[in-house]
Amino acid sequence: MIRHLLLQALIMLPPSAVRAQAPQAAPERPLSLDEAYTLALAKSETLAIGKEGLDQLEAARRRLASAFRPSLELGFSHRKRQNYEAEDAGYLSAGYSLFSGMRDYIALKAASASSGAAELDLARARQELYLGVADAYFGLLSARKEKAIRNELLEVTRRRVAELEARVELGRSRKSEAAAAKAQLAQDKAGFLEAAAAERLGQEAMSFLTGLPAGIVPAGVPAGKDEGLETYLKSSLSRPDVAAKRRSLEAYGHLRRIQDRNTWPSVSVSGDYYALRHPKPDPDQDWTAGLVLSLPLYTGGAAGAMRASAASAERAAELALKLAERRTGSEVRSAYEEFRYAGLRRASLQEAADLAAENERYQESDYKLGLVTNLDVLNAINSMQQTRLALSQAETREALAFIRLRTAAGMETPK
Repeated sequence: MIRHLLLQALIMLPPSAVRAQAPQAAPERPLSLDEAYTLALAKSETLAIGKEGLDQLEAARRRLASAFRPSLELGFSHRKRQNYEAEDAGYLSAGYSLFSGMRDYIALKAASASSGAAELDLARARQELYLGVADAYFGLLSARKEKAIRNELLEVTRRRVAELEARVELGRSRKSEAAAAKAQLAQDKAGFLEAAAAERLGQEAMSFLTGLPAGIVPAGVPAGKDEGLETYLKSSLSRPDVAAKRRSLEAYGHLRRIQDRNTWPSVSVSGDYYALRHPKPDPDQDWTAGLVLSLPLYTGGAAGAMRASAASAERAAELALKLAERRTGSEVRSAYEEFRYAGLRRASLQEAADLAAENERYQESDYKLGLVTNLDVLNAINSMQQTRLALSQAETREALAFIRLRTAAGMETPK
């Protein structure tokens, strides 16, 4: 009984009262997809963390590069030994590695490859952020379109209900027709509220990504032109995350070569110049210089273990690259099929929408001639609006599928 009364109350509410149940709309702000992406770039903590990691790798690369330059040190020492006079010394010390088995040079190349891989991973993260923004953007766009269409349907159904009630009073329509129309009105109101809720959720998602307040009005973005599967597959071979795997493999190869040379000799020179020495040694010694040659003879098996570990890491990196290439190809083919069928579905729904609109016009004409009932017209209008809803969703789905395809192929996103 209570549910029946609530349903009757809902049916009797005018559309303005239904809309009043939704949260008050915020001031609207038009926003393009590229603008949304630019704002999301500035707000993304994930990308900022990735940038910090890249900076750390670049700092490590510069530290390794310092091995190719000499070291200089200015020092002062004061020493006291029992039964001896205190000793003071001020000196300038210099050192330089002449040869280290090329390990420092290879280490620098490995660091550069690792830094390049991190930079490519960051580029891929930007592409994935663009896809995430597009997903939220088109979700909000679809919700707004659905809300507008359902509002139109709600207005039409309300007018039909009022007309049927007047005709029932005159005995020109059956009460069952009015009851059916009221049931349709209740469904339309529920559908409108659901669309309003979806829009609010979409506004929240966009606000989180962009930092803008609610009231965002996304512009329509048409789907792009199909460039052919082979074009997308070819582009995917240089996708940033796949290219990053190649740079990582390169880095692991350099690290393995370092371990191959861990038994090579190393040569270094050093020198000290004493500007102050007290007490002075006898005879005077203002400078010292030395040449050091080091050749590892036995490491207890550590050298072999490190070589084996580095070789295994290189093989794992090679397998990771093969997996990334296979997975990328699969993603591109799946995204291409999704885009292709989304276009076919949109074209079919466009034809259906045109036919539904034509049917609605015929039903209106027949109603004026008394050939069909008011309820027949209402059903035709509802069918037309439902087809419009499906077409609207298909259009946004096709546009989003195109962006997914380009993202899967690793194609450029707006700067």
